[in-house]
Amino acid sequence: MGGRMRAREKTIMEVALGRKLFSSLLVAFILALSILCLYYGTSFAPGLPRRGASDGDDADGGSWMLADVELFPGAPSSLYGESANLVVKSLPVCDMRLSELIPCLDRSLIYQLKLRVNLTLMEHYERHCPPAGRRFNCLIPPPVGYKVPIRWPASRDQVWKANIPHTHLAEEKSDQRWMVVNGDKINFPGGGTHFHAGADKYIIHIAQMLKFRNDNLSDGGNIRTVLDVGCGVASFAAYLLNHNIIALSLAPNDVHENQIQFALERGIPSTLGVLGTKRLPYPSRSFELAHCSRCRIDWLQRHGILLLELDRVLRPGGYFVYSSPEAYATDEKNRRIWNAMSDLVRRMCWKVASKRNQTVIWVKPLTNGCYMRRNPGTLPPLCSSDDDHDAAWNVTMKACISPYSKRVSSAKGMELVSWPQRLVTPSHRLEEVGISDEKYNEDSEVWNWRVLEYWKQMKPEIQQDSFRNIMDMTANFGGFAASLVNKHVWVMNVIPVNESSKLKIIYDRGWNKTAEQVQNMPFMISVFSTSAVHMCESFSTYPRTYDLLHAWLLMSKVEKQGCSVEDLLIEMDRMLRPLGFVIIRDKVPMINHIKRFLTALRWDHWISDVEPKVDALSMGEERVLIIRKKLWKGSPEKP
Repeated sequence: MGGRMRAREKTIMEVALGRKLFSSLLVAFILALSILCLYYGTSFAPGLPRRGASDGDDADGGSWMLADVELFPGAPSSLYGESANLVVKSLPVCDMRLSELIPCLDRSLIYQLKLRVNLTLMEHYERHCPPAGRRFNCLIPPPVGYKVPIRWPASRDQVWKANIPHTHLAEEKSDQRWMVVNGDKINFPGGGTHFHAGADKYIIHIAQMLKFRNDNLSDGGNIRTVLDVGCGVASFAAYLLNHNIIALSLAPNDVHENQIQFALERGIPSTLGVLGTKRLPYPSRSFELAHCSRCRIDWLQRHGILLLELDRVLRPGGYFVYSSPEAYATDEKNRRIWNAMSDLVRRMCWKVASKRNQTVIWVKPLTNGCYMRRNPGTLPPLCSSDDDHDAAWNVTMKACISPYSKRVSSAKGMELVSWPQRLVTPSHRLEEVGISDEKYNEDSEVWNWRVLEYWKQMKPEIQQDSFRNIMDMTANFGGFAASLVNKHVWVMNVIPVNESSKLKIIYDRGWNKTAEQVQNMPFMISVFSTSAVHMCESFSTYPRTYDLLHAWLLMSKVEKQGCSVEDLLIEMDRMLRPLGFVIIRDKVPMINHIKRFLTALRWDHWISDVEPKVDALSMGEERVLIIRKKLWKGSPEKP
């Protein structure tokens, strides 16, 4: 009897002890989970798996653990929760195999998500962004042996091989003089598929075909903005600078992979994109000239829809320069393509401006007159009156002609003055966005003053050639970029989708100051970056693209749209070159919040935080935070 009692008491005690142990473990688990949530924050929750991170180790040998958090008294917890007074000391580093990751152009994602894409229509080269659960949320490491990029203007002709360790194009295009490997550098002789003798001579040839004065393709400042599709390594755009012309080089990340990466490393305005099923991310009537030199595009497919997209972005009287075998070859296949293309452009009201040797140049009409005189039922039709010709974000292409407004047709053109007066002359399209000339001029004056102050703030850290590739992440009317008129830079202007109507104003500015030689030529370019339209998505560019990122009130806007400020900071780090700068002007609580992440992002090489003077564009109490990114190295790829 006593034995049974003792056994029963022992069993009860074991159960009690088991319950206590379970309760203790449960409490410990809940506490640990709470700390994790406190540390990561809700915005990082989708990325907790951290795919691709290098086993949690960063480049300095540390690990992304809870111990890497310190108290920081700067940000009020009432705005950002109890975690607002915590400093994140480190973030995970991605695997070295991801050193060239472009999240929304990662074709492996298409297969992983089993997306149905039409390869014939080039849909696999269009943007497909990863869902939250598949984001890497880690810092992109530079490749092994990475060096600070060669500065402009020397970078036009050479880059470090270690920065883009790909020599495939040099081997494949050796006879066309695209690029040549020379020891630890890659040289760019200026050749191309169609202009083996050099882009400079080819550009003069085009100017002679159009009978422009002094063999200068700018035609006295009337041609300023050019779109080069299928651009290769962008040597055509590089040599247009001597003609005071700014070209945007466009190509997909296709079999000639890294061609745009080479262009950006050289300091030439370029972006990844494709003529597929979506409109190009530019408003209508943005370019004076479009160029295709053996760009391998089937212009006749789908009733000429791709050529009609070029027509949409060309200004009245704009030119399309086409150098391809169809323009000169005499075999039956090329003759058939040429005849079909000639018939298509005739129905589009384009005329041959000049045809010589291997190149044909068509010119677009100045008015709607030709469109109105076409026979009823002629294809392609005019786009419907309710079609927004300027809409470009995620808009499906249409096989129709975008007619001009009554004002443009009556004026026989865009009423733009020639370059460089165009930079400071308000565009008539300001009326379309409800902005007065006075407001526009005030914006320009404020940004002139702000930029002067920014450069004074950075003076201890910068040299004359510190910057070449710049992104303005909240461009408004392009005032920040226009204020860099005396700098040897180009600027990628980004406009959110809810402000996209402003983009045409930036294009109409025509961009920067004139100069005689490429060594003395500062210039800018306005580009509607598709990833900026959706602030929660990644940009369509390579890692380590920009020397400077500028963000005015961007973080506050992102937060209001429900996007993650932390994710945006990691994306900015992906685009920023080592030893590059970031200028963030925002509200005080947001600046304090961002400062929590500077050490983890390795943005603490140099930091300046000042209170700016109030001006006409100020939105309450603001601060200007300028940082410089460290040059750090990742670990070699693991076997």
